Amino acid sequence: MRNLSLTLILLSAVLSLASCKKDPCDDITCLNGGACIDGSCNCPEGYSGAQCETFDACFNVVCLNGGDCVNGACVCPEGYTGADCSQQITPSKIRISRIEVTRFPATDNGAGWDFTSGPDIYPIIAKNNNLLWEYPSFIQNADPSTNHSFDVNPVFDLESPNDQYAISLYDYDDFDNDDFMGGILFTPYSSNNKFPSTFTLDAGGDVAFKVYVSYVW
Repeated sequence: MRNLSLTLILLSAVLSLASCKKDPCDDITCLNGGACIDGSCNCPEGYSGAQCETFDACFNVVCLNGGDCVNGACVCPEGYTGADCSQQITPSKIRISRIEVTRFPATDNGAGWDFTSGPDIYPIIAKNNNLLWEYPSFIQNADPSTNHSFDVNPVFDLESPNDQYAISLYDYDDFDNDDFMGGILFTPYSSNNKFPSTFTLDAGGDVAFKVYVSYVW
C-alpha cells in the first residue's frame, strides 16, 4: 500500500511539472503568414527574418538573358531591354574581326584555278554591288580540305545590321582578272538571334564562311 502511494505521488509530481512547462511559441509573433515551430518562425516564400518581417522584392521576378533583379526590377545586360530583359536592342554596328573560309571548290569547273598551283584566295564584302572591304593580301596555294582564316585588322563594321550584304571569295591572279569562286548573300542581324559571337554562312553552294563578330550599340 505504501509503495502504491509513493508511485501516485511521483506520478502526480511529474504531471504537475509537465503542465508547468512553457510553450516555446508563446511569446513568438510571426508576421506575413509565418508560423511558429519550436520557437522559431517558419516563413512563407518571399519572406525572411526572425518574425518573417522582411520581404524579398525580387521574389518571383524573372530576368531573362542574364539580367539581374535589383530592388524588384530587372537590370538588363548590354543589348537587352524590357521589364524582363526579353527584348533585343538593334546594334548600331556589327564588327567583324575574323573570317574563316570553310569551303571552296577545288577546281574551276574541272580545271585548275592557277596553271601550276592551287588558288590564292581572299574574301571580300560588298553591298548592292559596291565593294566595302577586301582582304589586302591572299593565302597562297590554299588547300580546299583545310579551313583558312583571315584576321580583319583593322576591324570592319557592318553599319546597317538589318541590310543585306554579300561575302565572296576570289582567286588572285598575277596576269589576269581575279577569279570569282563563289559568294553568299546574308543579313547579319535578326531580332531574336541573341547576339552570337560567330555566325555560319553556308547556303550549300560552292563556298561557306564562318564570321567572328562583336556588337556596338
